[in-house]
Amino acid sequence: MTAQASGGAAPHRPLVVLSDPSIHPDAVALLARDCTLRILDAYSPEDVFAQAASGASAILARLGTVTRRVIQAAPGLRIVARHGVGVDAVDLAAATAQGVVVTSTGSANAAAVAEYTFALLLALARKLPQADHAMRGGAWSREPLVGLELEGRVLGILGLGAIGERVARQALGFGMRVQAWRSGRAQRQVAGVAMVELPDLLATSDVLTLHLRLSAETAGCLDAAAIAALKPGALLVNTARGELVDEPALIRALAAGRLGGAALDTFAEEPLPGDSPLRRMHNVLLSPHVAGQTEAAVRRVGLAAAQAVLDELSGRRPANVHNAAAYAVRRERGLFAAPLIAG
Repeated sequence: MTAQASGGAAPHRPLVVLSDPSIHPDAVALLARDCTLRILDAYSPEDVFAQAASGASAILARLGTVTRRVIQAAPGLRIVARHGVGVDAVDLAAATAQGVVVTSTGSANAAAVAEYTFALLLALARKLPQADHAMRGGAWSREPLVGLELEGRVLGILGLGAIGERVARQALGFGMRVQAWRSGRAQRQVAGVAMVELPDLLATSDVLTLHLRLSAETAGCLDAAAIAALKPGALLVNTARGELVDEPALIRALAAGRLGGAALDTFAEEPLPGDSPLRRMHNVLLSPHVAGQTEAAVRRVGLAAAQAVLDELSGRRPANVHNAAAYAVRRERGLFAAPLIAG
């Protein structure tokens, strides 16, 4: 097992496992005041993660997956604090059954993700990577770099939450016409954004951007049929979750020229395999799941996740709990009644 410990090893200090070393130093320092830390390598194998979690009271998870095996390897585990907005990388059912609270950091990185979404869109529409690559190769070729002007184009948004709303406002500032899917659930209304049915959104959007949380309901929502229903030549931007998209169907549509291009920050398998066809496609812009990474956002998110751990271990209810049923399990079994650190 590759890990490092910090913060002392006194037995009364609760053990917190950090899934990788990319947590902001200020968050690490905050936890180290009261806890013993075990920091893993990024994307540690499940057996390494499970072994490291043995004896842990908390897991702060950024990269990698907190599986049922990892959770069950830690009978004293009280909280899995996700470093980010989604909890799809945690086995929520296993955590709840064991009385383990699962939290996220809400909208702490929403501004960063929204800005990056538009950066990807602009780069894709105006062929910036191709221009840079050609210039570095000694070329001065303008004709292949004729791009797409965004003003007057239609942006379709799947997921009008904290991130989607920010993207909508940015698009309106560029003079785009903005529409979003009218789901069956109550959702926010954003000035200037038309709410439409999904078939209309797919058929009429020049650009489709994804901002849905991954769940059993949303997984694969952009399947082969939905991709085929997209407006010919449309651009796709995904800074949400790769599992929202049928990746093989997307690759086929891009290869056939059915779509104009895609800008992807998230993938069904991460890290993206080296032999993925996406890496060889000239109408695809790729980045390694970094939309939420600005210095300010990484610090905010790290501190929010660390605070959730400290709240839980101090006997306070943390913010952004995704499985409140875990508290009922605790009451039924008489678990975790006493705090582990002083409030």
